[in-house]
Amino acid sequence: MLAELREDNGALVQSMRELHDVCDEHSDVATASLLENWIDEGEKRVWFLFEILRDTNA
Repeated sequence: MLAELREDNGALVQSMRELHDVCDEHSDVATASLLENWIDEGEKRVWFLFEILRDTNA
């Protein structure tokens, strides 16, 4: 279940990165700024879940 959650968060981060590119193309700085924060939070969740799974597999 944690591995699936990690994968889902990784997919969410990827989608937000793509949306950030669209915001950049349209000079939408406000939305891009929000996305940057959410991307950072998502990456932290992916890392945290990765570390949890790595510890349980050792």
